[in-house]
Amino acid sequence: MSLLKLKSKTEPLPINTNINKYDEDINIEIKEPIKEIKQNSSLIIGEGATIKGEIVEENEITVHGSIDGDIQCRDLIIGKTGNVKGKIKAETLYVEGCIEGEIYVKELLKLFSSSYVSGKVSYGSLQINEGGKLVGEIEFKDNNIAQEEFKDWKSL
Repeated sequence: MSLLKLKSKTEPLPINTNINKYDEDINIEIKEPIKEIKQNSSLIIGEGATIKGEIVEENEITVHGSIDGDIQCRDLIIGKTGNVKGKIKAETLYVEGCIEGEIYVKELLKLFSSSYVSGKVSYGSLQINEGGKLVGEIEFKDNNIAQEEFKDWKSL
C-alpha cells in the first residue's frame, strides 16, 4: 500500500528560468531577413487553380492548373493537368499538358508524350517524345546570332 501512495504522489515541476532567453532567440531568428528564398524561389500553380493575368518570376514556375495570360520566367514546367493560353517567354520549357499562344524558349523546349502545343513557337533546341504534338508556326533561334523576338512582345 505504501508503494501505491508513492506512485500517486505528485511533486512540483521545476521552474524553467530560461524561457525568456529562448523566446528572445526565436525572435532574433524571425527578424533576420530571408535572402535565400528569393534566389531559389519557385511558383507552383496547383491543379484546379485558375489564374488570369501576367506572371513574372525570376526562377521556376510549375503549372498544374490553368493560366489565361502571359508568363515570363527562367524555367517553366507544364504538368499533365496544366493548361496555358497566352504568351510565354522562358529559358527552358517542359510540357506535359496544353499550351496555346506565342512561345519564345531561349534554350530547350521539351514536349512529353501527353503534350499539345499550338501557336507561334520559337526555340533554341527541341525534343519531342513520341505522341507529343506541336502545331503552328515553328522557328529555330540560334543563341549565337542576335535575332528579333516577337514584334509585339512588351518588355517588362
